[in-house]
Amino acid sequence: MFGKAARMVRHLEATGVGLPSDHAVVIDAPDARATDALAAARRGAYAPARALLAATREEADWTLRNESVRALAEIAVDDAAWLDAWRAESPDDPDALVVEAFRRIDEAGKVRTGAYAKDVAEDQFRAFFSLLDEALPVIEAAVAANPGDPVPWSAVLAHCLGAQAPREVFDDCLGRALGCGPHHLPTHIQAVQFLSAKWYGSHGEMLDHAARAAADAPQGSPVRALEVVALTEVGIEADRGGKRRGRNGGQGAPGADRIDEIIATAQAYSASRPPEDRAARLVRNHLVWALNRQERWAESLDVYRSIGRYATEYPWAYAGSPLQAFLHFRDHARSRLAASVPRNGTVPAPAVPLPDSALTQAPREIAYVPASPQRVSQELLLCGATVRLAPAGRWTLMEAAPSQETPNKRGRRATLLRLDGLVRVAESAFGAAQLATLVAHCEGVDSRALTVVGKGGTTARHRWAGPGATPPQETAQQHAELFVAAAGGGDAREVARLLRDPGEPSELLIRTLATLGLPPLPVGFGERSEVLDGARGATVHRARSLWQGMKDFMSDDTDPNPPLQLDGR
Repeated sequence: MFGKAARMVRHLEATGVGLPSDHAVVIDAPDARATDALAAARRGAYAPARALLAATREEADWTLRNESVRALAEIAVDDAAWLDAWRAESPDDPDALVVEAFRRIDEAGKVRTGAYAKDVAEDQFRAFFSLLDEALPVIEAAVAANPGDPVPWSAVLAHCLGAQAPREVFDDCLGRALGCGPHHLPTHIQAVQFLSAKWYGSHGEMLDHAARAAADAPQGSPVRALEVVALTEVGIEADRGGKRRGRNGGQGAPGADRIDEIIATAQAYSASRPPEDRAARLVRNHLVWALNRQERWAESLDVYRSIGRYATEYPWAYAGSPLQAFLHFRDHARSRLAASVPRNGTVPAPAVPLPDSALTQAPREIAYVPASPQRVSQELLLCGATVRLAPAGRWTLMEAAPSQETPNKRGRRATLLRLDGLVRVAESAFGAAQLATLVAHCEGVDSRALTVVGKGGTTARHRWAGPGATPPQETAQQHAELFVAAAGGGDAREVARLLRDPGEPSELLIRTLATLGLPPLPVGFGERSEVLDGARGATVHRARSLWQGMKDFMSDDTDPNPPLQLDGR
């Protein structure tokens, strides 16, 4: 046991080569071509969405159309005023109709929730089926308004799934959908769901459909790797203990050789696509899920490297919060690989091209800790991180201080705790002390972020990255209230407005910090590292051995890091 732990600590850092940092990962990031339209819809304007969807329809760009329609429908579930105005002006517009069709589907799903049927109340089911009934005329109108468009047919198939349509009805609708777009991935994803053992089919039916679709798909199409998506459903059903709803249950579950073949096909598809490729995102996320289940850790981490920053909602939503699950399983794969390497062995080098996001400079960060530098340093004693601290009124500003670390001697506790950013440092050091900490991040030229770390870990994180990153009003308000509580002051309504502002990220971070009553960012933040070097009263807290840290922690000395004596202080 101790040998494995020692190997894990020794090799863990090397397993992170080529992986973007946790805070860089996003779920279902929108296509850059859709960001302006999504931002405008959140502000209540529909003209950019109308122009975008008209272009996708005219160009038959069904992938972008599907993604944009689904994202716009999700926005409209929270606030449909802009969509209602669009439909009032153009009631027969096929683009407005398809967004409304999906809005109705999403609204019904929100009422039902994603819980298992046994956990859904009877009144929820009644409301769910009632909303689906009301949605049907709109879905039919969307199909009729643009014959040949496969996107409305995805709404039809989703309706079949929720409304428990007879099999012959589903088969007819699936055939019509495939007639519009035989290689349209969302159509096949809906089919995999309907035919899965947890719904109305069996493993065999589901896998047969996926295999036929993959065989017919052209080179370069993600449908060629559809079977790995179906494989996720097999595993999920196995994890549920074999409780099956379909007529044929788990008949046709693949054996080990078949699973290896499915994974190999998906790996070949992934290898044919560049890092962080948009078309390969869903396949890669399901592929890494399958590799994790098979405990093929080195191969799994190579797929994580190809995924880069772009996780998808599924399969990770099956394990809880998609982002948290993605990061948890990625960390687990790193730990398991590190523990499997012999003491004097080496971690396998990446076998795939690395995305640019893994090669860029680490983001710059400043943490705001509500305590004196002496108190902060005391809480850091058992942490294993080297940081620089500077007083700023009732706050202490904190930054990483890699220049003060001994070369090639990064503390093993820091590696074990994965202290690869100030958020992790705060989670490790300040949780027990209940020091709610805010961390400001510069994540490149076009992105800024603000995180709150409270008792139990990160409680809120907002990222400004231009129009496409605008959160829903409810999310912005929740995060604003958490930011205000951590800062001990500020106007939550104004903070929420700033969180939804699609303007220049650097300026919005500065204005948000001012609204919260926090000290301004140090000069040079975002332009260079270690901006607190030279700040008045700055000290360096150096990582200690665990034994020395415990001795210092128990000492009566309240300032284990006396101020540096520099000219002009």
